[in-house]
Amino acid sequence: MQQPLYPQQWQNQHIYPSLDSAVLEADMSLARASLDELGVVIGTLATVRGQADALLGLLREVRQRAQRIRNIGWNIAVLAACNGSQDAREPLAKQLASRARALNADLFKTLAPVEDLMLGLPTAEFEQLMQDPLLGEEDYRLRHERRLQDQRLPVEAEQLVIGLGTDGLHGWGNLYNDLVGKMRLSIDGKERGLAEASNLLSSPDRALRREAFDAISAAWEGEQEAVAAILNALNGWRLELARQRGKVRLLDALDLSCHQSHIERATLDTLMAETYRARGLGQRALALMAERLGIDELGPEDLFAPPPAATSREIPFEEAINIIAAAFTRFDPEMGDFARMMAERGWIDAAPTPNRRTGAYCTKFADPVEPRVFITYAGTMDNVITLAHELGHAWHNWLIRDLPMSQRSYPMTLAETASIFAETLVRSALFELADGVEQRQAIAWAEADGAATFLVNIPARFDFEQALVAARGQGYVSAARLSALTDEAWGRWYEGSLARYHPLFWAAKAHFSIAGFGFYNYPYLFGYLFSLGVYHQLMSRKAAGETDVAQAYRALLRDTGRMSAEALVEKHLGQDIREAAFWQGSLALVEDAVKRFEHLCR
Repeated sequence: MQQPLYPQQWQNQHIYPSLDSAVLEADMSLARASLDELGVVIGTLATVRGQADALLGLLREVRQRAQRIRNIGWNIAVLAACNGSQDAREPLAKQLASRARALNADLFKTLAPVEDLMLGLPTAEFEQLMQDPLLGEEDYRLRHERRLQDQRLPVEAEQLVIGLGTDGLHGWGNLYNDLVGKMRLSIDGKERGLAEASNLLSSPDRALRREAFDAISAAWEGEQEAVAAILNALNGWRLELARQRGKVRLLDALDLSCHQSHIERATLDTLMAETYRARGLGQRALALMAERLGIDELGPEDLFAPPPAATSREIPFEEAINIIAAAFTRFDPEMGDFARMMAERGWIDAAPTPNRRTGAYCTKFADPVEPRVFITYAGTMDNVITLAHELGHAWHNWLIRDLPMSQRSYPMTLAETASIFAETLVRSALFELADGVEQRQAIAWAEADGAATFLVNIPARFDFEQALVAARGQGYVSAARLSALTDEAWGRWYEGSLARYHPLFWAAKAHFSIAGFGFYNYPYLFGYLFSLGVYHQLMSRKAAGETDVAQAYRALLRDTGRMSAEALVEKHLGQDIREAAFWQGSLALVEDAVKRFEHLCR
């Protein structure tokens, strides 16, 4: 039997040999001892206030000590998450994840007095400290957080919030992952985990798609009360915390989300308004897909359907890597080499496992700075595009690996730019190189499917979550009410383009149960339209003979952790994303894609 060209499970042994290795335990002990020492150093903070040189020296020492501890905690947390994704039932991964969360929480509790000082310093003192090369690495992050200084609680209360969140807020998100890991579904005479079952939604066999959809829905119906409790707990926590912080100025959930996303509320409002006006493009795409499939009315089980069987085939993992790397190379040869390197080094985990998490994601270790990609690969074109998406994230992380950690942390809005840009590179390259009408139809299908997802499904998620937050502010939101809110949101965006909606989508979609983020939806829409605008501008410049477009794209990505989205677009594209014109330009590109699909279908 021929050996596969690339490993399809993570090779993380050089980080730590195993979850229970002596090296890992030694690092955890070192981090704990270092944390105690850091606490002693921070305990002298009051004695150096008003002494500029002494304060500067102490803050530099704190930052260096804290970074070493954070690197250890980060690496252990990522390793535990990686193993937990492969097997959601793995008890050692759960234990280690809990210990890593506790270490990181204790670090942030220990640092709370320093953070309080930096966010509350008079402007002149703050500006003086930011002149220091080491402290100045956090200049953008601190300026951004100082805008919400009136939302800070006393230090002891901030420490309490961090401590309680470890097993409180984040415990609910972990419970959702546990539910995913334990699910067993019988489909087509075979027992499957949820991740494997979800891949069947991309089957060319509509009967199998429907069977998989019904089995998944039935499984979530059995867990709907548990997921309702999760969503109520997460959103109740956030609302109460906002009330406690808002004694001076009460911010609503979207204001806080925009701050977290590093965009202005005016930008979000414009984005959503222009998308609602363009929702018909997504609906048109769905109608064309139904026509190509020979279906009178699409159901929710058809939303991930591939093109008709004549153009569908299983794509081996090695071929998928080659497709993606070749498409990346046409834009930036180093980007193509990077995609192959990810596969060669075992930094992509793609092989199905019994208790596997659903979905796909990119993460990264802190030291050494190395990205990792998770996907359950089954050989569909949808899998290829998803893999390209996650490798786009990985390329972003690779490009900024030499920056300080605070500048390697970027908001979701800008994170999704790199991933969707990568998708667009792959789709465009496949379309241009397609041999025959059927291949071009398959690529146009993927573009149309993207239009339907981003202009209809993602906004429906956003509307649902807005309604959920509003309803939670009035009390507990029942499972039945959550289903009703889902139907209302889908009705607003899908209208008559689906025969029926997916009332349990609120339970089935993991994004709503992520503890660390609310509104884990509109950043995808932002990234989709923003990346199309970036792609169009860069490709126009490349067509005009410019030779530095790859470098220009790299420069844009390197700035994502050190400026707001508005400032980033102004600097690199010379446009204002608070204005409708920017988004209308990107939506015009979506319309071109839908028209191309329409032309190829007829």
